[in-house]
Amino acid sequence: MRLSPRLNEIAKMVPSCDCVVDVGTDHAQLPLALLQQGLVRHAIGVDKSEKPLAQARVNRMNAGCRNSLELRCADGLDGLTLSNTDVVMMAGMGAQTMMQVLQATDWRGTLVLQPNRDVPRLRRWLSTHGWKPEMETLIEAKGQWFWTSRWFYLGSEHWLSENDLDFGVGVLQHSSVFFEQWAAQEISRLHGLPPQANARVSIGRLEALLAGL
Repeated sequence: MRLSPRLNEIAKMVPSCDCVVDVGTDHAQLPLALLQQGLVRHAIGVDKSEKPLAQARVNRMNAGCRNSLELRCADGLDGLTLSNTDVVMMAGMGAQTMMQVLQATDWRGTLVLQPNRDVPRLRRWLSTHGWKPEMETLIEAKGQWFWTSRWFYLGSEHWLSENDLDFGVGVLQHSSVFFEQWAAQEISRLHGLPPQANARVSIGRLEALLAGL
């Protein structure tokens, strides 16, 4: 299963494990790729809609993964019994939806996340609800920026700096070229805001980070 650059960035974050769950799996491309690469023994693809799951079943059959990929029509992690050694992936949804999924379950293991909006808000919520980031990357695909991160459950609030919360944890180390491009674009956007806009306070912090590259 060949993955797009965006999905491949998620796959690279997934550690070897017995079971991975893909919430919002769509056509199940990501779990199928992980199974074919031998990174996971079993995968569960979850989606709220039956329509994409119909294509996911075709993809599963074509990949020869009928016994190793389970497909479910469900909301989030509802009805799943998972181990804390399992990995849950979520992508293609906003921070609010990801937070709702995590609030509705007692599962605490490893998360691989790629929200499509409100990324700083998600970092703040995770760090104050017992999760600690391990790494984060940034890529650009089809004119859109994607932050991908891996988190594990610490059980207590984890302090992050304002730069980590707003711009990503370790992104400068893992994605310096993409970060430089994004930051330059973001500074230009912020300069276009009205002088009284609160968001303009980020300009100086971003310029300082760029100066250190």
